[in-house]
Amino acid sequence: MFGTHTYLIWLGLFIGLPLLGLGLRQGRVIWRQRRALAWTVGGSLAGGWLWDAAAVRVGLWYYNPDFLIGWWWAGLPLEEWLWIVGVTLLFGAITVLVIERTGVHVAGAQKDKA
Repeated sequence: MFGTHTYLIWLGLFIGLPLLGLGLRQGRVIWRQRRALAWTVGGSLAGGWLWDAAAVRVGLWYYNPDFLIGWWWAGLPLEEWLWIVGVTLLFGAITVLVIERTGVHVAGAQKDKA
């Protein structure tokens, strides 16, 4: 539909815009958990890369080059790297906001003493 930019446009609309909205409305809350989010993104990049690159290598799936801009790194297209990071940040940010709003905390975590 949009040629080589189809996947990038899709990522921008359905991952980028929601992330931007969350950042604009709740950026301070999300920023306070930046270390946890960074560790989560790092883990998802490692795991996502292993899984996706292995699946492509053995032929479980492929990326249609008609919808990609053609920048590949470590066996995956740029769009897949953006997907891994974007989805992790989106769901991580939503999780942070739900925890903040509901007051649910991880067992063993220190609570603020006010």
